[in-house]
Amino acid sequence: MLSLEKLLEDGKLHIFLLGSGGPINNNIRVTSSIAIIAGGEFVLFDAGPGTYRNADLLRLPVAHLNAIFITHFHSDHIGDIGEANMMSWVSGRTNPLEIYGPPGIENVVNGFKLAYDFDTRYRLAHHGTEILPPEAAIPISRTINLQGDSEKRLCFNKKDLKVFAFEVDHSPVYPAFGYRIEYKGNIVVISGDTKKIENLVKHSRNADILFCEAISFDALNNIKAAAQKLNQSRFIKILTDIQNYHMNPASAARIAKEANVKKLVLVHITPSLPRVEKLYLNAINETFNGDIIISEDRMEFTLDCK
Repeated sequence: MLSLEKLLEDGKLHIFLLGSGGPINNNIRVTSSIAIIAGGEFVLFDAGPGTYRNADLLRLPVAHLNAIFITHFHSDHIGDIGEANMMSWVSGRTNPLEIYGPPGIENVVNGFKLAYDFDTRYRLAHHGTEILPPEAAIPISRTINLQGDSEKRLCFNKKDLKVFAFEVDHSPVYPAFGYRIEYKGNIVVISGDTKKIENLVKHSRNADILFCEAISFDALNNIKAAAQKLNQSRFIKILTDIQNYHMNPASAARIAKEANVKKLVLVHITPSLPRVEKLYLNAINETFNGDIIISEDRMEFTLDCK
């Protein structure tokens, strides 16, 4: 691992996959979160349950965390907002954490403020305001309003790091966003949860890396078959519904091909099973000729400036 100073100032784009899985608990992957460090800025994209622990395990410079960008409000994408805010403050963050997201983000952030209010007071009383500046404890919500269904909006622009939000289709979850990150000629795209739509292709065009969700429908259907034998109608309904607002690996590969992406990293791996890599790669076949990576927690990627 680079020193914190080097990591923040070396001019490269650093990406850390804090969570590569979905909402079904397992001992292999936690839920969704991607950290990006570039130009002295440190931001997260989603903060699912368990992901802040991985930031600590990677020894990331959490005291420098500037912002969190939320794709949508499912629990596996927001559950660690409170931990990210609290623990980065305790670690030395001196400015309020900005939390960006679709309309409704204010309600989500206010909920975490309320939930952590007693904890904040206890720590201030115990450690004092010289150690923990009170103003840095309270996160700030930043609502992203898109102007049109197919347009992207610049919502963050600091030290050459630009973050654009665009709409994806995770209905009935609405709105749901993907994000396009640009830094000194590099392009990284995070799909969020979505079906395959043209807007994701459009905003992934020529990306160096596309982090694209992909769920194995084949594996889910195998689980469904077992559930049917046990008459587990509730579980069968959920496994069926999952497939109508997510992508499978083949759809992710088609997006990468159509968008001329250099590297495809499959995330939101569901279900997370041993030897799942073969199952995913078999589904892709020859659709996409670029690099394909089946994600794992705490993977690291580095892009040099162009």
